[in-house]
Amino acid sequence: MTSPEIAECRADMAAAATAVREILQALTAVPALFGDQTWQGPPADRWAAGWNARKTQLTRLFDAVLTEQPRLIARVEEAERRKAAS
Repeated sequence: MTSPEIAECRADMAAAATAVREILQALTAVPALFGDQTWQGPPADRWAAGWNARKTQLTRLFDAVLTEQPRLIARVEEAERRKAAS
């Protein structure tokens, strides 16, 4: 039987994963809006380069969040096993 703490942790991680995936989808959609019809020239190019750099950083961060989730759940499960054994 799953403890309430483990169930809550899993639910929280699932909600966080959903939010991360939605944010990543939104970040991926932005470059299509970079077209040359609204803004051109060096300032636009600099903004796009800055955006791409920040997007790369955010993508790495969010990927790390998703990668870390199973470890966090495992830690909660282990803590619950230890608590039950004592």
